[in-house]
Amino acid sequence: MTLKRLWLIILVLVTVIGIAVNTLILTFLTDQNFSDYLNESYDLHVNQIIDYTSTALLTDNVSYEQMAIELEAHLSDPIVGIKLYQPDGGLLVEVNSDYHTDVSMMNNMMGSHSMMGSRGMMGMVVDETTEEVNQFEIVSENEVIAIMNITIHSIAENSFVARRFKEALLFNSLYSIAIAIGIAIVVGVFVSYKMSQSLKDTERLASDIQLGKDSSYKSTSIKEVNAIRESLMELDGRLRLKQKTRKTLIDQLVHQTRTPLTILQSHIEAIEDGIIDANDKELQVCQNQISDITSIISNMSSLIDAEKESDELRIETFDIGVMLKQIQQGLMAQYRKKNIELNLSSTQIIRITTDKYKLSQSIYNLLTNAYKYTENNGQVKISYIMVEQRLIIKVQDTGIGIASKDLGKIFTAYYRSQHALSEKGDGIGLYLVKENIEQIGGYVNVDSKVENGSTFTIDIPIKLEQE
Repeated sequence: MTLKRLWLIILVLVTVIGIAVNTLILTFLTDQNFSDYLNESYDLHVNQIIDYTSTALLTDNVSYEQMAIELEAHLSDPIVGIKLYQPDGGLLVEVNSDYHTDVSMMNNMMGSHSMMGSRGMMGMVVDETTEEVNQFEIVSENEVIAIMNITIHSIAENSFVARRFKEALLFNSLYSIAIAIGIAIVVGVFVSYKMSQSLKDTERLASDIQLGKDSSYKSTSIKEVNAIRESLMELDGRLRLKQKTRKTLIDQLVHQTRTPLTILQSHIEAIEDGIIDANDKELQVCQNQISDITSIISNMSSLIDAEKESDELRIETFDIGVMLKQIQQGLMAQYRKKNIELNLSSTQIIRITTDKYKLSQSIYNLLTNAYKYTENNGQVKISYIMVEQRLIIKVQDTGIGIASKDLGKIFTAYYRSQHALSEKGDGIGLYLVKENIEQIGGYVNVDSKVENGSTFTIDIPIKLEQE
């Protein structure tokens, strides 16, 4: 059974039960009050009839025909007949309601036909037994001047009006139940459609995540469904992060390898062309590039176990100026394509002890972003300084800048601001910068304004102690 059908059945059942209970209680109370009303109405009519009859009998100018006309006005259910007798038994006035007259005539007719079936006879007997005659003496000055017989239904609840009222109440209750069920079905179908649609959208979201498609969802009014979707999106983020991390590491390794390879290639070509001599200094530069390539390739072991949470640090001591110079030379050819100046403004020798690969990867990512978002003929500057046993590295550009509302989000995995959508990317570069710098005991922040460029600052300890 589908959730939609189950919800609809439950809603209809609850509605029917609720209305049925309410109808029973309301019917009981209404019927009780109506019966009290009929009894009070009967007592009032009897008092009025006796008062009128007593007055009329003591008045000489009121005929019996006039009395009959006046008494007919009081033939109101449950009163069906009035007979006025002299004290000696002589009939003075007799009035009957049409309903009672019709019933009496039918009873007489039924009684005269002995061949009528028992079922019809029983029906008439029931009608007769539901009536009774109440006798009242009309007294004047302690003398009985007349006797009045008032024929009524035996109880108010059996009166014609009462039966009609009960029938109307029953039918109205049934109509109310039918209308309420109809409304419940319409509301139930609408609500169940919304619920089933939300669940179908959630199922589609889970399917897209399983197939690796780009996923997104719209918030619904159902908190539980939103919670499930948020959990799915969080799971999707983690899965994408693991997948992207492997790809990003490979991409970073390729880019990092390109830097020393470019330097090495340029030096070899210069030696072959006779532009520079193959002396010890140049050979040492080539040897340094080969060492950097070896170090970068050694980090590929982290790709073997993609689920490995910990990333072992490879701490070594090196000159930050030399490393930045190598990165600058490796990116120079790319920067020339947009005629962007890439300057290394600091020249002091500062030796630091940290993970060279993670630091170089972070700086490379910052410089790659600076290249992407800086227009032609722009400028990117690298500087560094030591302050109280900490190394401060700054990467400044004259690019498009970052909106203030995005500054707190750019280091989040896969986040891309509106200004960055014009360039290709997956929004993971700055996230890796933050992760790498924090792993080597530092932090990174940014200062930027739209159309005024950006300044990224890396702050790390001069000497990282291995735990």
